[in-house]
Amino acid sequence: MNKPLKVFVVDDELAFSKLLSLDLEASGEFVVKTANSGEQALAMLKEDRFDVILLDYHIDSMNGIEILEWINAQKIDTPVIMLTAAGTEEVAVNAMKLGAYDYIRKERLELNHLPVVINGVHERYLYRQEVKLQEIKRIEEEKQQAAVQMFQTTVRTIAHHVNNALAVIMLRSSVYEKNARVNLDSESAQKFIQLISDLKGQASVIEAVVRSLVELSNVVYTSYVTDQNIIDIKKQLEVNLQKMKEKPNIAV
Repeated sequence: MNKPLKVFVVDDELAFSKLLSLDLEASGEFVVKTANSGEQALAMLKEDRFDVILLDYHIDSMNGIEILEWINAQKIDTPVIMLTAAGTEEVAVNAMKLGAYDYIRKERLELNHLPVVINGVHERYLYRQEVKLQEIKRIEEEKQQAAVQMFQTTVRTIAHHVNNALAVIMLRSSVYEKNARVNLDSESAQKFIQLISDLKGQASVIEAVVRSLVELSNVVYTSYVTDQNIIDIKKQLEVNLQKMKEKPNIAV
């Protein structure tokens, strides 16, 4: 059995809010709390969390639009159904612009239909939350992919420049070695050639390190792509499994 939804009724007409509270709780689908003034509503919203808010427009010192604006300013992420009166269509439009999920004309309110409206609003809220969550996940995945690709590109760029520099060093070393053999005495030439050999050895070490970095970047990128493919396959399997569960049995 699903957990009852917590509904918050904000209306300064005590008889009306009491009637809504009793009728909704009688169904067993809802737990209802009420506030009969704007100040009381704000205080309760600071202290408690609700699934759906039924908010009347005409409330003593504060109107419903002001409360809705306060809810937005406080970043309280709870779906609101605005209760309006005849001739206040503009109020309903403004409420929807401020993020209200729906509105009901009080003189047309049907108690037997109200649970349908509340549940529908809550389901739309959950759907929007899921869409937001998926969008956040998508953005995070794109950021991760961009970071991995940037790492690989940066390493390859550095490797390219380092390898070019090492190639030049190797070529010039060969030239210097040849000139040393021709222009220097045997002992000096041998010392100079040994120095060049040591430099070549260090260049080889640098080349090996760069090659290892390139290989590491390739492993990181391949691992990331593989992990993403596994995640995508897992998601698809979960979707297919859910569809199979929802598919009705067909008698043969």
